Amino acid sequence: MFDNEKDFKEIVDRLNVDAKPNDAHRQDLRRQMLSAFSESLQKTLPHASPWPIIWRTIMNKPITKLATVAAILLIVVSTVTFFNHLATPAYAIEQTVEAFKKVNAVYVEETIREKGVVGFGKMWARRGRDGRFFFGDFRRESSAGDITVASESENLTYRYNPSTKTVHIHEGLTVTIGDFLDSNFFLRLKEEMEDVEIKYGKDESSGRDVVSLKYKEPSQYQSISKCGVITFDLESKLPTRFKLWDNPDFKGDTCIEWTLIEYNPKLSEDTFKFEIPKDVKVIKD
Repeated sequence: MFDNEKDFKEIVDRLNVDAKPNDAHRQDLRRQMLSAFSESLQKTLPHASPWPIIWRTIMNKPITKLATVAAILLIVVSTVTFFNHLATPAYAIEQTVEAFKKVNAVYVEETIREKGVVGFGKMWARRGRDGRFFFGDFRRESSAGDITVASESENLTYRYNPSTKTVHIHEGLTVTIGDFLDSNFFLRLKEEMEDVEIKYGKDESSGRDVVSLKYKEPSQYQSISKCGVITFDLESKLPTRFKLWDNPDFKGDTCIEWTLIEYNPKLSEDTFKFEIPKDVKVIKD
């Protein structure tokens, strides 16, 4: 492979070996490596590859053996680090289903767009007696002052409209945070959503690793939303953001967007109690 000692010396020089602690040690290391190469050439048969003998000669010398092992370790560590950096952690819907078993309450901030009007809301929800968020305790306060409370203990739903100064009271739980936080939704998502795409990245605000799941609703499930993007935190496996569109092509602004989701917040019992304001008309439906 090398015709003479000069070729090998050039290869060694290009390695840029750092043989600290001093220059003398570096020169000694180079001298011994060149000496090993010279000795090997004398033992090599004509036309035979010199590398097996070179390797044995080098590894028989303490200093060159140490340098060789160090070089191999450096290559191995660099390779492992490189591939670890490229590796993408896998995500599966089942991980989210499992993570939700430890969630009993949520706080959500949302943005709603309807017919050019933008509204904001805050929601609190607690897992119901049947183990689901769907039709459990629920409270929503809008930026317009509307308040909705669904109380599982009372089995009543209150709707307060400040503009009409009315409170509607309905028997039963007629308002819910939806099925987005229940395992059935994610299992259905896995089995029935169309054109599903998964993309890994970083959350813009927190810098945490996330995975985004983009999908289209099957026609039999389409109501307000027809497609959506759900972003999951890769460590907790829980959703951090929902985006829903009222068209099937992800065009324009979202119709509903959950911009903040907090899990297991501390909720007082008063959270799901509704105090009827004074000077309002109470309507029982």
